[in-house]
Amino acid sequence: MSSLRHVTSFIILVVILVALVLPVLAIQYNVGVTSGQYVKYGNFVGSGPGYEAFNDYGFLNLQVISVSGNAVTLLSTGQFKNETALPGNGTTDVWNIETGTDNGTPSTQGPIIAANLNQGDAIPPSNTYSVNQTTDQTYLGITRSVDILNVTVSTPDYNSTLNYVYDKLSGMLLESTSTTTTQAQPLPITSTYSYSVVETNIFGSTSPSPTVPEFGTQMTTFIVVSTILIMSILIVFKRKGFYA
Repeated sequence: MSSLRHVTSFIILVVILVALVLPVLAIQYNVGVTSGQYVKYGNFVGSGPGYEAFNDYGFLNLQVISVSGNAVTLLSTGQFKNETALPGNGTTDVWNIETGTDNGTPSTQGPIIAANLNQGDAIPPSNTYSVNQTTDQTYLGITRSVDILNVTVSTPDYNSTLNYVYDKLSGMLLESTSTTTTQAQPLPITSTYSYSVVETNIFGSTSPSPTVPEFGTQMTTFIVVSTILIMSILIVFKRKGFYA
């Protein structure tokens, strides 16, 4: 009976500590921008069917109009090189960085993600993509910590590779490239596009993040909490007389 009580006490302790550990390890999806911040894109280059129009783009500007909880409203403005408005000029979209939706519709590659994600962290919507790499890159002469998302889509009709680089502290997209190869006769057709940030005020309002160990902050937290858990179990065993 005494041993049963010991085992019961041990199980209760483990359940309590696990309940405390799980919230600690959960990914926090927080907004990293404030109203008035913006990213202006340029350096548009496109080739292949459907992408030649990118060469005529002058700029695309995304400005944060408002932030409400995890929802960010972005105003899109842009022009072709001939100074006529881009399609969608003057429209607004509400991006929820916690659910991964654009105006309520799931969107897997948006212009903004949660701030301070690390390599391996999932990017909403659920069961889609994760941050492939967290590293440092230089934009507009400033070195920033960035989250890189690489996506490969393969179908019987085409193969696509997409690369998105997000500023880690703000979550805003800094650079995008894409290559699509369509199965066509007599030869496959390859189309590409790319663009990147040419002006922004998000760099001046945030500080560079500290270097993150390769295994990430989630693993660091797990190790610390696991150590506390083991020490607590050993203390219980000692008090219950399982060892001298």
